[in-house]
Amino acid sequence: MYTMTNTYSVGYRYFVLSVLLIASVFSFIDRQLMTILLEPIKAEFGASDTAMGFLSGFAFALFYAVLGLPVARLADRWSRRNVLAISMVVWSGMTALCGLAGTFWQLAILRVGVGVGEAGGTPPSHSLIASYFPPEERSTAMGIYGSGTQIGVLVGMLGGAVIAEQMGWRSVFFIFGLPGVLVGLLVFLVVKEPLKRAVPDPRSMLEDLTRLWRIPAFALISFATGFTALAGYGMGTWFPSFLIRVHGLTLIEAGLILGVVGTLGSLIGAISGGILCDRLASRDARWQLRLPSVGAGLSVIFLGLFVLWPESQQWQLGEYRIPYAVVFLFFGGVVSSFWIGPTYAAIQTLTPDHLRSQASALLMLLLNLIGLGLGPVIVGALSDLLEPEFGAESIRFAMLISLVTVVIGSILYWMGGEKYRGAITQVSP
Repeated sequence: MYTMTNTYSVGYRYFVLSVLLIASVFSFIDRQLMTILLEPIKAEFGASDTAMGFLSGFAFALFYAVLGLPVARLADRWSRRNVLAISMVVWSGMTALCGLAGTFWQLAILRVGVGVGEAGGTPPSHSLIASYFPPEERSTAMGIYGSGTQIGVLVGMLGGAVIAEQMGWRSVFFIFGLPGVLVGLLVFLVVKEPLKRAVPDPRSMLEDLTRLWRIPAFALISFATGFTALAGYGMGTWFPSFLIRVHGLTLIEAGLILGVVGTLGSLIGAISGGILCDRLASRDARWQLRLPSVGAGLSVIFLGLFVLWPESQQWQLGEYRIPYAVVFLFFGGVVSSFWIGPTYAAIQTLTPDHLRSQASALLMLLLNLIGLGLGPVIVGALSDLLEPEFGAESIRFAMLISLVTVVIGSILYWMGGEKYRGAITQVSP
């Protein structure tokens, strides 16, 4: 088994965490662009909601999730830093090329390329963080890293909306894709690969994955995360369309609201959830998963109110309209992000060092196939199915139905708490 051998200073450890955070920000900017650009792309290519759900979700998620396993194995056995740097150059370059797509299917193929590149992003990063930070600090470190999701969404929403309005949707891909290539080079130049004391056991990938799946609590955590993410990605993808169709907002208004209000709440939740979890779990390890459970349960209430709140009730802030419902979006963002740091830290703590990238990739497989792969498509298909009856309101009820999966995820997280407490005594830090 590998053990944590680095003796890096606190300053350097947090410097590395900052670089990994920047890489994560660009990763989620590139993912988020399809969400904010969904309506103008749909209008240009004449696609259905189901087709756009496929483009924004499944086309990316399938290759991202499946290739994550072999790429993570390479990272565990070669260099996590190098895999991350190369992957970032690939996905950023593919993002830029999306701006050249002439047809719907050309864009779909390029989105597959983005997914292929991003397969090597999160798993090596999680493993590096686990090597740089001890168990008692991991939820906080993972929460900080996980905040890259919200920062990326914020920048993607605001920047994407403004650039699309001024320069067209194609320019958005160029402007955000090309700088990511430079960040990939930065990762290669400044991040050190922690030393390893042992060579991995000569096992096949199937044997490694089987070993991971047999770890108590691993399956419960993975499925809990996947079911929670189904509604998260499903609703998140269609939030701009919901605000435009139901609340009558412009693309810029929707981008401002989601980018500032929703993302600010999620950013607060990701960081505070990690800090709170480290404190609670130091007293009772079950809170490592009970906190995500509580957060998921509360998010059903807040996000349900956001979706159902009457569209006629709005503030007028200068030239912009702000629905009252965004108050619930903010608090929903806070509690729905409690899972990020605790969940990622739990997976790394349960896993031997030489399997950590693969453990993260296996979690990402379920999270993305169930969440990102199915979520946007299911919500889009439900919207199409309900449209004859409810018209533009169909997207509202489609998102509301998807919240059922968050309830399932909350229950699974709570069940996993007991198994996690018993399992961590069997694994070295």
